[in-house]
Amino acid sequence: MRTVRVISLLTMAGLLVGCGTSENSDTTDAERITVAASFYPIAEIVQRVGGDDVDLLALTAPGIEPHDSELSAKQLDELSKADIVFYIGGGFQPDLEKAIESLPSSTTAVDLLQSVETLDEEVSVDDAQDDHDHAHSGTDPHVWLDPANMAEMAITIATEISKVETFDATTALTERLNAYSNELTAVGTLIDKTFASCERKELVTAHDAFTYFARRANLTTVPIAGVDPETEPSAKDLEATAAIAKKSNVTTVFFEEILPKAFADTVAQLVGAQVASINAVETISQSDLDAGVTYSSIMKSNISAISTALGCK
Repeated sequence: MRTVRVISLLTMAGLLVGCGTSENSDTTDAERITVAASFYPIAEIVQRVGGDDVDLLALTAPGIEPHDSELSAKQLDELSKADIVFYIGGGFQPDLEKAIESLPSSTTAVDLLQSVETLDEEVSVDDAQDDHDHAHSGTDPHVWLDPANMAEMAITIATEISKVETFDATTALTERLNAYSNELTAVGTLIDKTFASCERKELVTAHDAFTYFARRANLTTVPIAGVDPETEPSAKDLEATAAIAKKSNVTTVFFEEILPKAFADTVAQLVGAQVASINAVETISQSDLDAGVTYSSIMKSNISAISTALGCK
């Protein structure tokens, strides 16, 4: 159903952005529009869909954790001159959302959470988790970890770019959107096939960022810390997570390399499991960007690591 929905939206978006009058994609510097992106996954969408027809303003530097990143005075000035800014709302980047409130009317701000089906932050593993409370209020912002959501956000981004009065490369925009959406669909299909048959379904992670991925893969998340990686779990949380992991014969506890590893180590020691890294795709280093690492390649690496740990066939 998710694939059908994306294809339907893609068709609609193709009709919308295809209504432009020009097929010329040779845009000069003076003609390009400026599009701001809040952090890495959104920046990649803008780059892949907008191509050389837009000037990208990346608001989170490579390698910086986006939750608590702050805009410099220079970035604030550049943001005020942008044609569009795309971001993930719901308090994911408070400093940016505060800045967006004071933007001039000439800058269009688009909260991409509004373009996808969102999940509650509250996580419930199973009835055995009564003492393991990771309840939160609000929306889980990590929507990009399902490739179908990336594709839907790409449609929104392409559609909004096409609305800018000075934009004049809609045919090329549509072609790039189609190509990128096909790439994302392939990653989603890989998730569906890879996790169709697994010995275990429990995905133990140090940070509660993988609920959208787990829903797509039909897995159960067992997070140690909450949606906000700055919130440290209590000793009771660690013990309860370990109890669930042990009951489920978990062999691997996953952590993110940009975040502290200590809590994953603690749970792994209590269970007798190993630790391994996965990537929540919230940021990417400059060296990885230079090496050609992309959202799709990161997700494929995650799929391989998780499927191995869960005994998927």
